[in-house]
Amino acid sequence: MTKYFKLAAILAAVPFAALLFVNHWAVDAQTQTAKVQTAGEKFKNIKVLNDMPADQLGKVMNIFAASLGVSCAACHNTNDYSSDEKPNKETARKMIAMTRDINKVNFNSRTEVSCNTCHSGHEHPQSQINLMPAPAVERPKQPETKPNVDQIVDNYIKAAGGADRIGKITSRTLTVSRVESDGKTTEPETIYFKSGKYSAKVAYGERWIEDVYDGTNAYKFGRYQKFDIQPDEAEQIKREADLFLPTNIKTAYPKLDFRAVDRVDGRDAYMVQATTASNLRERLYFDVASGLLVRRVVASPTMFGAFVYQIDYQDYKPFDGIQIPTTVKYSMPNLRWTKKVTAVKQNTPIDDSVFKVKEPEPRPAPKS
Repeated sequence: MTKYFKLAAILAAVPFAALLFVNHWAVDAQTQTAKVQTAGEKFKNIKVLNDMPADQLGKVMNIFAASLGVSCAACHNTNDYSSDEKPNKETARKMIAMTRDINKVNFNSRTEVSCNTCHSGHEHPQSQINLMPAPAVERPKQPETKPNVDQIVDNYIKAAGGADRIGKITSRTLTVSRVESDGKTTEPETIYFKSGKYSAKVAYGERWIEDVYDGTNAYKFGRYQKFDIQPDEAEQIKREADLFLPTNIKTAYPKLDFRAVDRVDGRDAYMVQATTASNLRERLYFDVASGLLVRRVVASPTMFGAFVYQIDYQDYKPFDGIQIPTTVKYSMPNLRWTKKVTAVKQNTPIDDSVFKVKEPEPRPAPKS
């Protein structure tokens, strides 16, 4: 298990990359119905999560860390994750068993109670009542007549620049400054869009990680290796390509349903349930006043609750008459980062080689 966790800092370079380790998404239905490998079968020294699908382990660990407001080091020797040397690890096992038992006995094994239910971001459960609670957030007034979802989408396209102007954009190259949750900035990132294809590359010194969607399949690879990625991670790489142009939204989501008026950053927003052709559901939020897409949320189920992935689109600015968000915030349990657009080029030539998987380079010999 150790080698996967050592990659966490590097894999954080792109959406859904932290601690995710399962097979490539492009498997056929026959393969998907095969026996699921469990965490107990794949990893060393698993004692209470033996029956959990192995591909959930990374997400669940991130959920644990976020629920308690701690890092992996709170329970693990980060040089040997299978080690039991830290007492907190055994305590965590007892708490995991307790939580699963509560759900089994009281909720027919549904995940109604999780670590976050009691911890709520604190290392120790909060049993005392908070005498200075945050003021209740008033729910936005709901419209008497249900808004037409086609009109919501049409208003978004119009606000983004209009279908005619957007239709003239065939490619886009973004230069992005990536800011980590600790405020540190990585080297400039280059993102390419062209004809339903997508490529994003971020560098960490001599190392780099790249996401690619070639129009058919999604990949993640680095300078020295290619990574196996989970189906939901691949879907989100593909979605970046899908949503390159606002006019693609109905193609990416054949089914769109208005659900409610919610609030995003204090502003009223139409919340729309968006369903892909493969029946995956996401939530899209469109600012009522501006019409622009301001948030996208997708959740993947795990044995300990939903692993939520959220993207916030902010600071829209016009480029060639097209409104583009220049601040994009990515959030998931225990991991956040922000991309700030510093330059935009549209309809400039992009060589198709950027959408192809590169063969890993040999790893350099360790320095003596």
